[in-house]
Amino acid sequence: MMNFLAPFAAAALVAGASPLLPALKQAPVSPAVSTPATTQMSAAERGAVLKDAGKALAAVKTARGRFEQTSPDGGFSTGQFAMQRPGKVRFDYDDPVPLLMVSDGTTVALQDSDLETTDRVPLKSTPLSLLLSDRMDFESQADVLDVHRANGRTNITVQDKNGEMEGTLTLVLSSTDNSLIGWNTTDANSGNTSVTLRNVETGAKLNPRLFILRDFDNN
Repeated sequence: MMNFLAPFAAAALVAGASPLLPALKQAPVSPAVSTPATTQMSAAERGAVLKDAGKALAAVKTARGRFEQTSPDGGFSTGQFAMQRPGKVRFDYDDPVPLLMVSDGTTVALQDSDLETTDRVPLKSTPLSLLLSDRMDFESQADVLDVHRANGRTNITVQDKNGEMEGTLTLVLSSTDNSLIGWNTTDANSGNTSVTLRNVETGAKLNPRLFILRDFDNN
């Protein structure tokens, strides 16, 4: 099975995830995920942060913009994304990367135009399933491993509650308005993929065809 954490974290969920504002906004120049000294939270503060963040993210029904992705091998790629909750997202990679990733709400497909291949996995087995949810109740939908604030950002690290998805997902939000800046995924082999979102527009009407991806032999 293909490694869906890398494309998703580009995705840009899926991802090259993003993978969604107030819940999305243009990211600053610095990397999406930072590791400075953290602000300690009480259990009540942590619960309030998770509730407010989930509410802000779920309020964004459509979004589109640009993404930048750094892969586990250090590779850097860019592209554009479009998202529609629940469950739908499209990540178009810029040349020379020959990849296109699309979630139709049920499956996530990764297409390679050079190889003329299309691979699919269930949406629920990828980090996109949480990112594209229309409920975004962190504590009921995932195991919350860490919540901390630093340098004007809130990092929320989660793990799949049902064990269908390996690795972890860290959402990075602005601490001022809970806008989504980007995310980081860590796979079962400790490979890290990070995505930064830029030039995000929310509330736009999107063409439904964006979220349909046909196999090459069906085109």
